Amino acid sequence: MLSPRRLLPALAAAALFALAACSGAPKADGPVDLASVTLRVGDQAGIQQALLRASGALDGTPYKVSWAEFPAAAPVLQALQGGAIDLGVAGDAPTLNALAATTDITVVAANRSPKQGGLAIVVPKDSPIRTVADLRGHTVSPTTQGSIGHYLLLQALGEAGLSANDVKISFLQPVDAAAALRSGAIDAWSTWDPYTAVAQTEQGDRVLRDASGLASGLSFLDANNDSLRNASTAAAMADFVRRFNGALRWAKANPEQNTRIYTELTKRSPSVAALVAQRSVRDATPLDPTVVAELQGIADNYQRYGVLRSKIVVGQRIRDLAATGS
Repeated sequence: MLSPRRLLPALAAAALFALAACSGAPKADGPVDLASVTLRVGDQAGIQQALLRASGALDGTPYKVSWAEFPAAAPVLQALQGGAIDLGVAGDAPTLNALAATTDITVVAANRSPKQGGLAIVVPKDSPIRTVADLRGHTVSPTTQGSIGHYLLLQALGEAGLSANDVKISFLQPVDAAAALRSGAIDAWSTWDPYTAVAQTEQGDRVLRDASGLASGLSFLDANNDSLRNASTAAAMADFVRRFNGALRWAKANPEQNTRIYTELTKRSPSVAALVAQRSVRDATPLDPTVVAELQGIADNYQRYGVLRSKIVVGQRIRDLAATGS
């Protein structure tokens, strides 16, 4: 009898045979040949790669997987747009920014984190800033432009009766933002795990406002459209989505093992790894009308804030590989 760790790949492989015969599978570029595929996947800070290795979800894939690691979603999506990777993981806000900026990307799967992946606005532990309203006149980094940190900051400012004009915004890559918070060059930082976990556990930084009620907790697997048009690559992506969703279920059912292996793979401190693993637990979420409407609402908010370059119709930019199998 197969162990739970080995059962997932076996089931996915069986489903793959059905996929190859599926009449809805792409045929424009010829028959499906998974052995020839190297699926290039973009990750942020090693979180997804650690999850999939810990769960064994990629064991026995009939294609190869090549990982590319990035510090934030913006460079993941830039690589995706340029065709440097086939598939990438990004939150709702950066995904929407990419969809508004290019027609080269499609959303193919979704998941949701009840813990919001550690998304929060943090300040140094001895900061006199006690509420979001106290940020008036201060310098804040929402990490990169169009990120989930940017969206959280704008939402939190609005909740406090402020706007982006009431603070000084400094867009910084995560490493630079962390250094700026330490040096006092910025007064607050809107970011996500693992950066929030490091700030809290290693620096003692204080959460000024978390994402509760202000952000969706949605993340997406986004695909390059040229890759989707290739029958073999699209079939590999559909199989990867199934395995990825299985890995999410495994992590939820095996929190201690997930934390231990995440610590080993990422070399992070046990305190940071435990917090990241706890807050990164997610559930696969169908790209159904409810989620599409929710994402459209976020897009409309972001356009109202003046961040999106153009209006997008979310429903036209989705292809649910988990639902269709192709």
